[in-house]
Amino acid sequence: MIKPAPKTRRAPKGEKRREELLDAALQVFSLDGYSGASVARVAAIAGISVAGLLHHFPSKISLLMGVLQRRDEVNQRIADEVRAEKSLSGLLGSLRAINRSNASAPGVVRAFTILNAENLLDTQPAWTWFQERYAGIQQRLHGQFADLVAMGEVRGDVDLAGLTEEILAMMDGLQIQWLRFPEQVDLVARFDTYIARVDAAIRVRP
Repeated sequence: MIKPAPKTRRAPKGEKRREELLDAALQVFSLDGYSGASVARVAAIAGISVAGLLHHFPSKISLLMGVLQRRDEVNQRIADEVRAEKSLSGLLGSLRAINRSNASAPGVVRAFTILNAENLLDTQPAWTWFQERYAGIQQRLHGQFADLVAMGEVRGDVDLAGLTEEILAMMDGLQIQWLRFPEQVDLVARFDTYIARVDAAIRVRP
């Protein structure tokens, strides 16, 4: 009997190289955006030839998608670690944890904000990704709050759709102010204060 060939797994060296390329791309995107970014510059920062870069990422679009997806994967892991159980404190705590993580990586937030703005046009390469991302986040948050209403932790008269939109607007808008005035805006303190007000406004009191 012929045994099936073992599944191939990307070598650690290849994985490390991909991470280096994503780090370099993030650096370039944070300064030049997607439209102004050069694959050659990304390759130069990573110390690899353009042909070598294209071996890992066949196009600038695939490099862009790699940067965006990695950011969301990191945030999802952070949220999952904090929200170990279904509770209002756990859900709001996961949002605070994501915000604190963002506060430690201004380059990542700057790149993501620039790319987000660029891709408000449906002719841009990541337009669909951003549309689906925000729709997915809104749906997930709305569902999580709805579960908490059913559990009796969140008041039943709360406008959950409006609450979800407000939280996302606060996160994105506060980050823009922080990027412009980093010495003036305390991203963590401002968001934590806001989340405390949300908690007080929507929690069912005994």
